[in-house]
Amino acid sequence: MAEIALPRPRAHKARPLWKEVARHWIDYLFIAPFFISFAVFSLYPLGWALQLSFSSWRGFGPMTWVGLENYQILFKDPYIKQSLVNTFQFAYILLPTGILISIALAVFLNMKNLWGRGIFRSIYFLPYVTSSVIVAIVFTQLFDDQMGWINRILEGVGLSAVPWLRGDQWAAKWVVIILTHWGGLGYNVLLFLGGLQSIETELYEAARIDGATEWQLFWRITLPLLYPVIFFLTVIGTIGLMNMFNQPFMLTKGGPRGATTTLMLRLYELGIGGQRYGDASAFGFLIGTLVILISVIQIRILRQRTDG
Repeated sequence: MAEIALPRPRAHKARPLWKEVARHWIDYLFIAPFFISFAVFSLYPLGWALQLSFSSWRGFGPMTWVGLENYQILFKDPYIKQSLVNTFQFAYILLPTGILISIALAVFLNMKNLWGRGIFRSIYFLPYVTSSVIVAIVFTQLFDDQMGWINRILEGVGLSAVPWLRGDQWAAKWVVIILTHWGGLGYNVLLFLGGLQSIETELYEAARIDGATEWQLFWRITLPLLYPVIFFLTVIGTIGLMNMFNQPFMLTKGGPRGATTTLMLRLYELGIGGQRYGDASAFGFLIGTLVILISVIQIRILRQRTDG
């Protein structure tokens, strides 16, 4: 049989970019506000800050180009090294304890036979939606060195008062840690509750038929299925802790003796407090690079464990 020659499809010539934009100008018009606002309020400040990081500027007058001098000064600044150590100490304590406490509270609040479960769910989430300023005022009244309620209680039972905020360094750190947990647990517990309620009850029923105990159900079924939530909260929590500012600023202003000064608080001291805007801009880019690096490492490690 003779082969039938099929007609070849015509090769469409690529249109120039400007013609494609002109043809879909209405579509681009609708998305233009986002890109304009992004360029004005994000890209331009980022580029200006990058230029500032290589310059010396006190907030007025012309900028003076100094090259890498700002970065060299930062690496020799002992206060920045101390703020880095403090931030890692907070993260080392807050991340694991926050996840463990959140899982425990979520399992407790997910119990079907819990009396007043709806009330408890509202109470635990209340600190998350409460203004951080109000919470900081309450904590200041609780842990004030002279007139704090906690010291009053300690003195009432015959114990000596503790200089929580201005005397003992680790006491101040623990107050900041408690405040951070108080404000952040609600969001974590909410996510863990969603993860618990998405687990099929048939898995627990089948395991109970096979003789599994409640402890085995938690370790073999509940915890592995909550791993995506743990993965997400670990990465997001690390980013949040690397940018911790409100808690130490409102409670201790970084004291005593720099014990609660975090990276973002030191950035504030350089820029707003010291008017060293070039140094502060350079420090901001170093913090951003560090956060990205730590996040990428965490994501790779956690993904390897998930795939494994």
